[in-house]
Amino acid sequence: MKKSTSTRRPGNEASAPPASSWRELPPRIPEKKVTIYDLARMAKVSPGTVSRVLNNRDRVKPETRDLVLRAANQLGLKPQAAVRLRTVAILSEPTYPDRIEGYAATLTAYLSFAFARRKIGVLLPLNPLEELPRKFLDGIVVVTEARALKGLVEELERRIPVVHIDKFPAGPDEFVVCSDHYGAGYQAAQYLIHRGRTRLAFIGPDYSPFAERLRGFKKAVSEAGLKPSEQFLSLHGTEITQMSVLTHIVRLGADGIYAPGSSFEALECLHILGYVMGLKIPEQISLIGGENAGISSLLNPPLTTIEEPLHDMAEQAAAMIDRLTSGQPVPEPQLCLPVRVIERNSVR
Repeated sequence: MKKSTSTRRPGNEASAPPASSWRELPPRIPEKKVTIYDLARMAKVSPGTVSRVLNNRDRVKPETRDLVLRAANQLGLKPQAAVRLRTVAILSEPTYPDRIEGYAATLTAYLSFAFARRKIGVLLPLNPLEELPRKFLDGIVVVTEARALKGLVEELERRIPVVHIDKFPAGPDEFVVCSDHYGAGYQAAQYLIHRGRTRLAFIGPDYSPFAERLRGFKKAVSEAGLKPSEQFLSLHGTEITQMSVLTHIVRLGADGIYAPGSSFEALECLHILGYVMGLKIPEQISLIGGENAGISSLLNPPLTTIEEPLHDMAEQAAAMIDRLTSGQPVPEPQLCLPVRVIERNSVR
């Protein structure tokens, strides 16, 4: 991933709803070191109410919370860490199944522990579109996002630090941590080719990280002198089942399949190939998947995988947010971490 040289350092401001939803506020007070008492006077509430809003606690009316957040935004209030626990939201797309099990769930758990060690509070919104505008946040880590959530994140990114995980392509001013998906696809194809497989297939959902893996996969196939067959290369939408894609490429004669991802994609492929289609793995067809720790090694046969460094990605993202919310520079705004092949028995 290309590393950004941007010096942009987002400020620590309240994430607020559109201005049209706010009550009329008094003019901004003269520039000085702002305190919660200034904010309380401006919003015409008690310092205790301000404290509850800034720490995202309950027992505050929605209209009062909105007023305090708007006032904090106008004042540019930046409470000291000793006075207020920093709070970071970890966002995952509510419509994606891996929010509960798989990729997003694993990263969310790793991130939560990483922030806890740094004494940074974590917000895990069930419905980010509704909850985020009424929270005082120091930063955001985006694990997965669809169109609506992406729009909200772009708005918040103008005011508070945001770190993206596995975003492709990344903008020059964005903070991003990813694994080497291009390298994952490249290594998977090379591994299959070195073991004598020549009719290689790729299967995965139509999301940008999978497209990156497919690019690397096709590059390795071409370098080996094998012409990539588009019939074997599938980025499919949610309306198409994995079983229908597998059935198609097996009938076309594929002898090696790469099914990447850390949300049990390859486990489903293994089940379909072995128990539904009755194929012997790896004798009749080889399979490489994404690593699911504690599961991939227990399958029948144990699954050869490309492991993404999810734990290290979470640690790097947490470190970025820690520095950004503390006003410190980030040496490398965009990091791409290496992947590795774990050899087992699903490839021969």
